[in-house]
Amino acid sequence: MRSNMPVTNNEYVLTDTDSIVSITDLQGKITYINEDFKRISGFREEELMGQPQNIVRHPDMPVEAFADFWATLKSGRPWVGYVKNRCKNGDYYWVQANATAVYERGQLTGYMSVRGKPSRTAVEASDRAYALFREGKAKGLAIRDGKVVKTGLMSKLNIFKDMSVKTRLITIIAIVVSLMLLIGVLGVSGMKKNNESLRTVYEDRTIPMRQLGDIKEKVLHIRTAMVTGLTYKKEMPKQHEEIEQDMAGIDKLWDEYTATYLTPEEKILADKFSADYKRCINDGVKPAMKLQRDDKMNEAERFYWEQMRPVCKPVTGEMKDLLQLQA
Repeated sequence: MRSNMPVTNNEYVLTDTDSIVSITDLQGKITYINEDFKRISGFREEELMGQPQNIVRHPDMPVEAFADFWATLKSGRPWVGYVKNRCKNGDYYWVQANATAVYERGQLTGYMSVRGKPSRTAVEASDRAYALFREGKAKGLAIRDGKVVKTGLMSKLNIFKDMSVKTRLITIIAIVVSLMLLIGVLGVSGMKKNNESLRTVYEDRTIPMRQLGDIKEKVLHIRTAMVTGLTYKKEMPKQHEEIEQDMAGIDKLWDEYTATYLTPEEKILADKFSADYKRCINDGVKPAMKLQRDDKMNEAERFYWEQMRPVCKPVTGEMKDLLQLQA
């Protein structure tokens, strides 16, 4: 693992409007950087292009974080976490990093990372946790999909924690089938009641989990497509078409999901997501797309970071809460 030295104790704190964007090829070598990347890191463009992304790695970052970073991306999932980076002069800066795969014409071509200002609470918590990993004291902890999680007995008993939505569905169906076979072995008494319970699990939990998982993926893709349109102007029409398809798909899936039985707690979460998602689309996504179509790219980029991103931020967390409730 590359160790960049020397380092200082001077921190550069990102502003609310700072947005660091970079794209790498499949080997992790930098192919694109924006102005904020150069300005904040202190490197010149010619010093960064073609270099490994870890040219800005700070030695305080544990190897486990980057192992998780690449394992997550190569599995096809986005990575969201907190990273301490090193400037050219040895100073440091913390970011909340959002990384995802980049596809062109259906082929994986690289990875894009968009970084913004993290909260101080998140920085302090990450700093403490990463220190445990560096010092070999992180017993019972691991980094997965960018998050520090417990790996104790109760965590191991949670069979769903590392599964994709698709794998969870297959596992649940296997469990349902096994239960039905068990019922057959034990006899037919109470069959009707048990079948009704299994039907409820399938219709009111398994199917909604798939619907919500698909919605979550489409929401993340909308944000990625918007940044891609800002970065590659020639890709904008294709990205807008995909965003329109995602929005139509989300509307259809949401109608199907809300047609199922919702518990009182679930309905509260669903209503909050619905209101915030509409606000995200009407006050964020659609105005941002219009600015891009009107070829006002500088305004579109400012609008994305200052307006769309903040108004859409609650949506991802609320969808995660709904998925956790299903599980």
